[in-house]
Amino acid sequence: MKLKYWIYAMRLHTLPLSITGITLSFLISKFRGFEEYIVYILCLITALFLQILANISNDYGDNIRGLYNFNSFGSNKRVQCSFISFLKIKKGIYLFSILSFISGLFLIYKTISINDIFIFFLYFLGIFICIYSSIFYSIGSKPYGYKTGISDLLVLFFFGIISVQGSYFLYTHTLKIDIFLLSLSIGLLNVAVLNINNIRDIDNDYKHGKYTMAVWLGIKYAKIYHIFIIFLSVFFGGMFIFLNQIKNIQWYFFIFFIFFIILHIKNIIIIKDNKLFNLELKKLIFITFLYGLSTGISFFL
Repeated sequence: MKLKYWIYAMRLHTLPLSITGITLSFLISKFRGFEEYIVYILCLITALFLQILANISNDYGDNIRGLYNFNSFGSNKRVQCSFISFLKIKKGIYLFSILSFISGLFLIYKTISINDIFIFFLYFLGIFICIYSSIFYSIGSKPYGYKTGISDLLVLFFFGIISVQGSYFLYTHTLKIDIFLLSLSIGLLNVAVLNINNIRDIDNDYKHGKYTMAVWLGIKYAKIYHIFIIFLSVFFGGMFIFLNQIKNIQWYFFIFFIFFIILHIKNIIIIKDNKLFNLELKKLIFITFLYGLSTGISFFL
């Protein structure tokens, strides 16, 4: 049944990364007196469409370059090209591009007044940038995902700043420095997820000319880079709580998060077999999701 191969291609286990920042900023905005439920749902739908678009586009681009085969550690990513034709994958890319655009258009129509022409145009342009970035990470003659460091910065931007600060602005029409710090914390955890993926695929990526940060640094320094990213995320997250502490339970949740992060770092350091990074990748996605959710919920406890 081809449906299960499409599910593999969409990489459903990564979708909590799209939900995390948007839900976190919504919970904080709700605590501060803004209850934009429809805006939240539209943000959620748009983000999910964009991430699915990015996932299938990434697999398509990498597969046509021969990066994924039956010996790849991320073997689920090859199934779409083994069991679904390239033509159908391209149709899927077109479909989710259209869905992302329509959903994004509804979102800015609902949240931004046409009279506020600059902000309206900025978000309208942002829809195209998001769609373009989702597709051309690994598609085209010069995919930016094959250039050292660019994909890391864009993940920080889209999954951190845009996801948290951008959605918070749509809920409240305000910009806050504490939300910006929180967006960096969430964004850096997403970069760490990408880095685990790149460490896992380091040999295959190098062989096919995909120069990620892991390829550029080598596995030893890629692990150090990973620890540094997470340290910065914890620092910015701690700064956010320091600026917003209302109850001790916020610190308890944060310390609980740090405990799991320490365990994760220990595992990253000792792993020798690259295929074992798959498990740590999924763990970090789950940790990131719980971190965002618990930080938002802690305001109400």
